Amino acid sequence: SRPLPQPANPRNISEYTPHMSAAVSRPASTLTRTRSLAGIRRFTSRIPKASSASASPPTRTMASEGKSISSYLPADTHKGLQPGDGDLTYLHTMLRVSDLGKTVEFFTALGLMETRRKESDAGKFTLVFLASAPGAPEIELTYNWGGEEFAPPSRSMGHLAYATDDIYKLCASLQGAGVVINRPPRDGKMAFVKSPDGISVELLQKGEALDAAEPWASMANMGEW
Repeated sequence: SRPLPQPANPRNISEYTPHMSAAVSRPASTLTRTRSLAGIRRFTSRIPKASSASASPPTRTMASEGKSISSYLPADTHKGLQPGDGDLTYLHTMLRVSDLGKTVEFFTALGLMETRRKESDAGKFTLVFLASAPGAPEIELTYNWGGEEFAPPSRSMGHLAYATDDIYKLCASLQGAGVVINRPPRDGKMAFVKSPDGISVELLQKGEALDAAEPWASMANMGEW
């Protein structure tokens, strides 16, 4: 493959998901872009070193270096991003909620943390942003004061998805918090749960599937997801 011309920031800030397991441990400062035969941009380790010992090292506009593979956004999200890489940067998914407290509890049990909150007296609404780590893409919960009633989510809205270190441990924790495991992880790889407003959330085991284990292996599905 033929290397592409190097931009000022050699890596698209949005690219945190590895194509291969080896990519997880490869330092971002050693990555450059290449073009494969299929036209897919990938990374190799061939960035030229600075020509001067006094040259400043390249900087990355991430919230926290090395703490989470998901963290590529600055603390103020889009306002802190610098134009120039030519790519769209994924920021958040907005969900309207009928019960803000219950929905925050659900996503907190899932493992997300509240990153910021906005109250609007004029608009009579509250926005709560949650993410899996500081600087990771967010879920934006929008609550209109007085509450709303929603029809069941359309099938055009599929699901959110998160990968976890131990799917059995996470499902047990969710179950202990009163969350129904709609699709148990019988295969040690995948599970589904739903938010208080019926938004499906897929849970996936990082890496290889875990060995089958009870009570999950014989647990039946509950409802739809």
